[in-house]
Amino acid sequence: MTSAKYEEAKQLFGERVQVLRRERGITQEQFAERLNKSVEHISYIERGERAPSFETILDIAQALDVSVSYLMNVTHQAEVSTNFLTELQTPVVPPSLVEPVEEPINTTKERRSDLERLQTALEAIRELQSLANEYGINDVFQDNGGKVLQVLILLGLRISPGREGNDAIDAEENEYELKTINKLLSRSVTTHHHLNLDILAKYRAVKAWYIAVYEGIVLKAIYKVDPASLEPKFSYWESRILGGIESINNPKIPLKLIEKEGDLVYPKVDEGT
Repeated sequence: MTSAKYEEAKQLFGERVQVLRRERGITQEQFAERLNKSVEHISYIERGERAPSFETILDIAQALDVSVSYLMNVTHQAEVSTNFLTELQTPVVPPSLVEPVEEPINTTKERRSDLERLQTALEAIRELQSLANEYGINDVFQDNGGKVLQVLILLGLRISPGREGNDAIDAEENEYELKTINKLLSRSVTTHHHLNLDILAKYRAVKAWYIAVYEGIVLKAIYKVDPASLEPKFSYWESRILGGIESINNPKIPLKLIEKEGDLVYPKVDEGT
């Protein structure tokens, strides 16, 4: 894609985002809040001065309640490539920068070594899964199961039966909402793919929210948040649902809000950072 085509693609995308946002009666300020972005950042995108990341494109589609393919439907302009999304996100690499592979990477010896390493790792995973079963986690590979297990053990909790809305319970059967976030990939906490009034009521009723913050697979912090601290978010989501939306698709809580309102419970102050 030439530089001119790339700039045109950004312009067309920005115009489409702006049109869809205005059709829904959403202000730039409201839109920025939903995406956990600054108003300035949204303005740049709508003016075609900044290309959004793929994660941001997904968030924009969710915020506008449209599919990604519908959002990216700007190809009515003959000059714009039909592979718009790929070309917008991935500049073409000149062949001169690609070094040829001189020999196969996976030789028979290397494959045998990798298989042995895999078998050793699987033995450890089986032991990990056996421990996870005791905490109500049936698959450490699904739904951040390994990370959830780590958090449960550190906090002295167990998975709630059914795991519908309230994720964990303590010895006194108090209920807690348990979330994990990888801050290398996102700066906001995801909630529920189809948040409705029933789930919102459960969010308000738990004893506390625990938010575990990871960098990749390394646990960096756990915050305990009182549901009352999240009430501004809850009230806003409730007003949208009562305004005629049956459910909201995965509204998010900014990590900076969690860090501001939450109490750091891991690592403890005397444990260092």
